[in-house]
Parts: sequence; C-alpha cells; structure tokens
Amino acid sequence: MTGHQVIDPTTLDLLAEVRFSTPADIDSAARTAAAFLETSWASDSLTRSRALRSWSDEVKNHAAELADALVAQTGKTAREAQREVASCASTLEYYSGMARYVGGRAGTLSDGSEAHVVREPAGVAALIVPYNWPAALLIRDLAPALAAGATAVVKPAPQTSPVTLRLIEIGHTSGIPQEAVSVVVGDREVGENLVQHPQVRTVAFTGSTAVGRTIARLAADGLKRTLLELGGKGTSIVLPDADIPAALSASLAASVITAGQMCMACTRILVHSSCFERAVKYLEAEAGKLIVGDPREHGTQVGPLISANQLAKVGSYLEIARDEGKIVCGGTRIQPGGLPGHFVTPAIVTGLAPTSAVIQDDIFGPVLSVESYDEESEAVALANATAYGLATAVWTTSLDTAMRVGRKIAAGTVWINGYSKNTPELPSGGVKNSGLGRTRGIEGMEEFTVLKSIHFSLASP
Repeated sequence: MTGHQVIDPTTLDLLAEVRFSTPADIDSAARTAAAFLETSWASDSLTRSRALRSWSDEVKNHAAELADALVAQTGKTAREAQREVASCASTLEYYSGMARYVGGRAGTLSDGSEAHVVREPAGVAALIVPYNWPAALLIRDLAPALAAGATAVVKPAPQTSPVTLRLIEIGHTSGIPQEAVSVVVGDREVGENLVQHPQVRTVAFTGSTAVGRTIARLAADGLKRTLLELGGKGTSIVLPDADIPAALSASLAASVITAGQMCMACTRILVHSSCFERAVKYLEAEAGKLIVGDPREHGTQVGPLISANQLAKVGSYLEIARDEGKIVCGGTRIQPGGLPGHFVTPAIVTGLAPTSAVIQDDIFGPVLSVESYDEESEAVALANATAYGLATAVWTTSLDTAMRVGRKIAAGTVWINGYSKNTPELPSGGVKNSGLGRTRGIEGMEEFTVLKSIHFSLASP
C-alpha cells in the first residue's frame, strides 16, 4: 500500500488522501534529526523554551480549526475535541518552563574528589501516535522530548495524519525548527522501519499491547530506550460509603470518552453487593439518556467508532456478553439522523465471570461491565484480576480507605473520587501489560534523556 484514504467516521465522506513515506523519506528524516543534535539546539534551553511557549499560544489561536479537524478525522464530539486542543496548549506551556529545568546532582566523594551526574538528550526519538487522541498524545510525548533537547520523527496513525501534519506545521511557524521535528506517514511497515533506523535511540509508542510487544522487540535489537503506554481495563471501585450516584455518573461518562476508544476509559464498575441492583438500574437509566449522534452537533455525547473493523470488533464482544451474561441495555447499531457512520449505543453488561473475554480484553468501545463484591479485599482482587494495570478509580468518603485501597491496586494511576484526571504535572503510565516508562511530569521529560557521570580528580591540598 502506498497511501491511505482518510474517511470521516460519521459521514463516511472522503476527507483526504495521504501518501505513505518511502524508506528514503524515513532515512532522510532520521538523519536530519540526528545531525541537528550537533547544533546549539540540544544546549540552548532558552530557545527551546520560547519556541514551545510560542507553539502553545499558536495552538490556542488555531483551536477552532484543530478541533474541527479532530471531529472530522476521529468522530469524537466537538466538546471533547476542544478539550484535546486545550490539553495540547497546556502541555506545551508546561514543558516550555521545564525546558529550563536543570536536572542531575553534584557532590563530594569520600576521597575528596567531585562528581557531577548530568542529564543529556538521548538522541532522536521516534514517536508513534494512535488515532484516538492524536493531538494530545502527540504533544504529551513530543513536548517533553523537545524540552529535553532531543529531536523527533513522528509517525501518526494514517487516519489522523492530516491533523498531525497541521499541528506540526503550526509548531514550525511558531519557532520549532523543521530539522528538530518531522513527520513520516504510513502503516505498520513505515512504523517498523522508523523504529529500526540506526539513528533512532528512543521509541515512544501509544497503542495496543500486541503492537507494543512488536515494537519492544524491534527496539531491543538496537538496544533502544522504549516508552510504551499500552492497553488498559480502567476500573472504578465504588465502596459502600461513597457518593454512589456521583461515582456511577462519572464512571459512565468515562466509559464513553471517544466512544470508549481510549486506553484509560472506564470499562468496569465494581459495586458492593448491597448496592448492586440499584447501581445497575441507575446506570441503565443514565446510559439510556446519552445522546449518540453527529459529533459536530451541540449536545452529542457519543460519536461513532473509528471504522467498520472497530465496529465489528465491538460487536463480537457484545455477542460474548450476550452469551455469557446479560446486556442490560445498549449495544445496538444505529444510524442517528440517517448518518451512515459506525455508531453503536453504549452497552451496560452484567453477569460475567472474571475470566470472560469481555472482562479481560481491551475492547476499545462503549461496553461497561458492572460486577459485585462482598468484601473490600474481593474488590481489590477483582480490580487486579486482568493482565492490565493502567488506571483505576476508588470512590469512598474515607481518606484512610482511599489510601489503603489505592496502595493495593496494581496500576500506574489511581484516582480518588474522580476519573480521567490527567495533568501535565503528574506522571502516568502502566504496569503489567499496560506498558513501560512514564509520560508527563519531570519523569516524562527524563524518558528522553540519558545520565552521564563526570568525575573530577582534584589535586590534594
């Protein structure tokens, strides 16, 4: 395949045709990025800081344009697209300050000599970005890489290549050198060629665990650093003393972000057995009120899935839920307003064993399972019973309970009385099959650096 047709998942209209990058394109991009590290870019933190801040300002100035592109290319709602653009601006602003952060440490050793431990740019970073949050997830990794003095070659998902190219173009006009950031477009083959390029020293990937494993193997051949944020089974543990309606409402809303196509989306709610029936009835009623439709229209809460293949995948899991448990509501293919896109109503499912594929697999769609428990220890065990460990929410009015349960959860992020509370200041990432490394925060920037020890042998006094 030499190109890709970008299709609006709402209308199925053709938006654009993008040409895939050739091996020569990839080689040129990687070598240019490597050569640029020999200039003042890696050491001139003030220039990097100013460029990132200018890019943040220009993203705000182009917010409407970028949001419209996100809606058209991903099918996410207008409100969600606006949040994504705002996240880009906020992240760029944060790392514009972090670009001037001086890491490392210094001290006197036992023999009287001095030692400095410094951080230096790790080199060229390959950033492979998914379709679901193409702008925010790009900037989440690209901003800290640039702040650290690294350079990058970006490989977006084919479906969202146009908005990615436009966002990078805005960066270039804001002062980010073209040599520091470039884009290659393509499918799996292009991504694998980029990962294996000898000039690439760091690989950041967000996507499925299966593809993440492949990328990790390819990177391992070149002994390259990897930053992987992979699949998840986001879970809300609703304890008996919680504000249950608030917990259920927030968890339901988190289950339909990007129509459930988000690694941190809430996919499971664990409710105490004494509240289970009431919780299911509440969720059934609230899910029925969700407006599924044209994501461009004000008030729409759930847009379409990205493709026919994704719709079929979600449908296969709904069949499993129907066979092994019960679909309380939703899971129906619809065409709101006559739109031909890939729409499905949010599904609430119950009665599934913890071993069910619906519970264990990363479905990437609006399917929310509700499960009961009797003891706190059982809730923790259920939350930890999948191969994933990206994010979990704990709902309780007790600080002691929140801390006790939160510390027992095998996840990179635990939210207390909230869901999907991501911010540039706090590192995030997964454990188990949900990935390696941390994005965001100081830690996210340090992923794109290497440590160097410098020892000073001083003359004896």
